[in-house]
Amino acid sequence: MNSILDRLLDCQAITPLSYFFAQFIAEKYQLKIDAPVVLSAALVSQRNQLGHVCIELNQMTHLPLFETADDIQINTPFSADPEYWVTTLKNEKCVGQPGDFTPLILDGYRLYLKRYWDYEEQVRSAIQLRLANQYTQPDEPLKAALFELFPQSLNEGLIDGQMFAVLLAVSRRFAVISGGPGTGKTTSVVKVLALLLQQQPNMHIRLAAPTGKAAARLLDSIRTLKATLKLDKNILARIPDQATTLHRLLGFDGRQFRHSHENPLILDCIVIDEASMIDLPLMARLLAALPDSVRVILLGDRDQLSSVEAGNVLGDITGHGHPVCYSSQWLDYVERFTGLKSTGLVAANNATPISNSIALLKTSFRFDDKGGIGKLAKLINTGNGEQALAWLQECNSDQIDWIEFEQGSLQKTAVARSIEEFSHYLQCTEISQALTKFDRFRILCTTNIGELGIEQINQRIANRLKTAHLIVNANEFHGKPILITENDYELELYNGDIGLLWNNDQGELRAWFRQSDNRLRNIPVRSLPNHSPAWAMTIHKSQGSEFQQVLIVLPEHENHPGLSRELLYTGITRAREKVILHGSSRVFLQACSRRVQRSSGLAEKLGWGCGFGDFDSGYDI
Repeated sequence: MNSILDRLLDCQAITPLSYFFAQFIAEKYQLKIDAPVVLSAALVSQRNQLGHVCIELNQMTHLPLFETADDIQINTPFSADPEYWVTTLKNEKCVGQPGDFTPLILDGYRLYLKRYWDYEEQVRSAIQLRLANQYTQPDEPLKAALFELFPQSLNEGLIDGQMFAVLLAVSRRFAVISGGPGTGKTTSVVKVLALLLQQQPNMHIRLAAPTGKAAARLLDSIRTLKATLKLDKNILARIPDQATTLHRLLGFDGRQFRHSHENPLILDCIVIDEASMIDLPLMARLLAALPDSVRVILLGDRDQLSSVEAGNVLGDITGHGHPVCYSSQWLDYVERFTGLKSTGLVAANNATPISNSIALLKTSFRFDDKGGIGKLAKLINTGNGEQALAWLQECNSDQIDWIEFEQGSLQKTAVARSIEEFSHYLQCTEISQALTKFDRFRILCTTNIGELGIEQINQRIANRLKTAHLIVNANEFHGKPILITENDYELELYNGDIGLLWNNDQGELRAWFRQSDNRLRNIPVRSLPNHSPAWAMTIHKSQGSEFQQVLIVLPEHENHPGLSRELLYTGITRAREKVILHGSSRVFLQACSRRVQRSSGLAEKLGWGCGFGDFDSGYDI
């Protein structure tokens, strides 16, 4: 008879990686193949590949440990009693306590792979070190400069959200500025940098983001803001005009990172945009490569999708949507220092150092929360699915369209609108203009495969464009958009980069990409790493990007594993002007009701406590 482990592999409840890891544990420590610790090893490996940092033994009581098809039952009864489970694991040599050198680490009721406990501990330690050693309090010259940046607050006698965020970030060695689209995260950080440079003119500052697209957007926003701010020209000139990806910053060559604790980066301050996309291992490596004296400023939207890989670091740092309260001492100081009243900021006796380092921007200057994209995003973000659906189906906003899904594939209306939008870039004669127009519209999907996945939709769009004589029928052709799907460190092309195949002046087909400094680079098509068509892409791949319009294609079935409130919210907020939603009512409602929850100990270790319960976002988009 096959072992439980074999049956789990056969029914695809675990991956080969999880299977062989558990088998390694059994062989190395001379255990029975179906021993509780062996199955626990398979489980923690499997959950790690699904984005979890650990498994929480006391949260899995009476739940099926492994995801199997409805008609397949594989009993692993030891999860029914977490105390028995913990006691059993403690008696195994392959399971150690925090700090031990064993394949598995048991920390309370949390079971980790050793390296992921180490990553979490590195992040916790680096953040708490900065929380415990703040800079000196702002002085009078900084106060005058602050009022120059926020004259309206001085006139009104009130501290607005951006002013509070700027003062918080200037006062701390670790700060998070979080907010929805258009709430002024980049505006705030430019003002932070201006104030820091007034205090320390030779401060070495770096700008970074998880992807090239996000780095380019950050840099473009900062350049625009520098041109509008009325500040000393010498200060503005010192604000960086270069941004990079985190992998480039850390010198990753595909095998190892050049910068680490032994070879740290030389800088005084780092600003990291789109922090929600950073997974736990990358955050650990980044913080390890920074000297203890470096200021860290994270920007991001805590309600967006978390990283593709394991961890939800920004969510853990910001309390997973939990209301952020501040110590009365900090709020009293802010009011005394500015001479202004604070509104909308809540003091609490149990406020922790981490909450004192978080600024939530709530007012969007891009969207009105009473209509259009802003209203839809807010309803989804707060879980009001029924209200959101009713409004969608009756909506006459020029920012929102709803296309009801019927049995089959992408509706003809959606295809026709896509072809119309894509025809604009294909009619261009110059590559720079074509890249700009291509970025105006994108189809965003929740899955790769199936009738409503990116593979089928990209093929359908290609066929229709060929019928319209806008492209030719060839494997690689003029006008084909491409999405890089693997990293090539020699070419400096990375998973998620998007470009266009376009003929140069000599008629040679080349792949063209826009760099973070807005310059174009082109590469021979034969030199490209693996890539796929990019008329349609997943919502995950779209993070860090913005488009004028998006068509969001929801899955056919409500049990789609990736369906969630965060997925829907992230897709909708990629659009600046218009969202077209293609889906069924039941799938939309299911998405609004389901939240992404990843097991991790970081939030509790930073002071948020365990078990947040239900909550609303708190964002007024």
